[in-house]
Amino acid sequence: TSTYNLCISCHGSSATGAQTNVEDGVYAQYNNAGTYTDKSTLGSDGTVGSGLIAGGFAYAYDPVNGTFETVGTKHDVDGAGQTDLAWGYSGARGSTGDIGNPLTCASCHDPHGTAGYRLLRWGPTATADDYDSASKNYTAENWGNTKMSAFCANCHSAYHVTRANSGTDKTDDNLGNTDYGGDISTYAHRIDMSFSYKSNINPETGAVTYKLPLAETGTNNTVVCSTCHLSHGSAATMSGYANGSGLPGATSSTDNALLRLDNRGVCESCHQK
Repeated sequence: TSTYNLCISCHGSSATGAQTNVEDGVYAQYNNAGTYTDKSTLGSDGTVGSGLIAGGFAYAYDPVNGTFETVGTKHDVDGAGQTDLAWGYSGARGSTGDIGNPLTCASCHDPHGTAGYRLLRWGPTATADDYDSASKNYTAENWGNTKMSAFCANCHSAYHVTRANSGTDKTDDNLGNTDYGGDISTYAHRIDMSFSYKSNINPETGAVTYKLPLAETGTNNTVVCSTCHLSHGSAATMSGYANGSGLPGATSSTDNALLRLDNRGVCESCHQK
């Protein structure tokens, strides 16, 4: 009856057609008793019972507490409460633009096949290692390089800021939010950058509670959009100072901005204070 229902018939909670259960955000079939059924005949491209690297549409894994929790914010692809608006689409950071049509699973994935094993919709000249590593793994990063962020920028173009020093000066971004003093040029966190700044501990090897996933090309670890944000849905909670007035510029108790960790903890993973 819909694109989502067709996909969920294999990739859903009670489905038996795939190990990738995007509804519960887990690799393998989830049972109500809290155990997981390994459908190993369908592939062993991840750790059974582990959270999918993209999260889930109903539940997502909390890597700090080790539990699966109800999603608070998600990309709406199931036809319920959908909107055509996307943050930063053909406009300023903090503003929304009309993408023309509501999202479905097929907005991002091509079931007939693409260069990468995640079946993400890439350009015709893409190669597999542009977006995925050679070996399949749905519970680990396995992203090839910085084109992961370029994919997100198809809808969230204003957030694709790759200029060096963009976090310390605002000379030429011209993608700001006019709500803040009328200055359209604002500071932005740089993405598609190597994680090699000064003496910061690499979040994959440092003594932090959770290690953020980085895109990898050889030995090069790269910060991309999906380093901090989940693609399907996030169960992160926002309380205390993280419970602001909502986007733009602040998360809230009802909007976690698809961040991976509670209370904007993704910031602390790199900026260890």
